Amino acid sequence: MPCDHTDPPVVMQRAEEWLRKRGIPADQWSGLRIQHAENTPNAQGWKSVVIEIERRDGQWIVTDIDRRPDVVTEPGLSIAS
Repeated sequence: MPCDHTDPPVVMQRAEEWLRKRGIPADQWSGLRIQHAENTPNAQGWKSVVIEIERRDGQWIVTDIDRRPDVVTEPGLSIAS
């Protein structure tokens, strides 16, 4: 069954593009945590999803998928705090 949100591999690809555009070289990604937030108006049971990924040993790992009952006000990628 397909999800109502962006798949984590797509989030990982977007995160790499986003980091490169900001001039952050790949050798500085280790330990970096990135969040991808999006609204999911067609989902049943939640209105938004926040996916968090972390760079470990040269790979992105999904550390959290949070389906939320409210819409997010700042969708897109950001550095996770």
